Amino acid sequence: MRTIFSCGAIFFSSCTFKCVFCQNYDISTNPKNGVKTSEENLAAICRDLRREGARNINYVGGDPTPNTYTILKAIRETKENVPQLWNSNMYCSKECMKLLLDVMDFWLPDFKYGNDECAEQLSKAPKYWEIVSRNHKMAYDETVEPGTSGMIIRHLVLPGHIECCTEPVLEWIAKNCSKTLVNIMEQYRPQHEVPRNIEYSDIDRRVSREEMEKAYRIADKLGIIWRPVS
Repeated sequence: MRTIFSCGAIFFSSCTFKCVFCQNYDISTNPKNGVKTSEENLAAICRDLRREGARNINYVGGDPTPNTYTILKAIRETKENVPQLWNSNMYCSKECMKLLLDVMDFWLPDFKYGNDECAEQLSKAPKYWEIVSRNHKMAYDETVEPGTSGMIIRHLVLPGHIECCTEPVLEWIAKNCSKTLVNIMEQYRPQHEVPRNIEYSDIDRRVSREEMEKAYRIADKLGIIWRPVS
């Protein structure tokens, strides 16, 4: 854990996805790659980060979702006002989201795929669209819409996935989360399983400039607020 740009980032091992292109696979695929901690110790870490100048506590990974129980208990133990940021793929149950809505101040969610087929193939995430779109809408309706919280949705543009993923994701955001900022990201790199498995040869390259320009044009046409954060 460390303070990055006044943000106290705490990285958790493990993840709810199995992305074949994961850039943090050493963290996400090995749940033992880390230091075991208790909720009391996690609360102490949060307090220390706050005293060191962190403006918020950023729960990230891997993905923080598998550790939600410990995180929520640590927040209760912190006993001081520390803004909370949930940095996640948003692939969790409705019950989990209801708990998080009570304590999170800011949201930094990923919206990767525009359909279940791509999500299943590349992240082993069944029912992706139903689950992730629901959770984004819950966070937006309960916090961003009434102006009580901030939200930046991140969309990683994948090579060859403009029509099947980027376009439907941006269309959904424009219709359902129109006031939120959207980070349209071009930093995809073919890593982890992609270079060594012919099954993923279609994404074994960087995203082209033409693909990124097309993604930006789609966002502009839809009125997406992307320029300040992309």
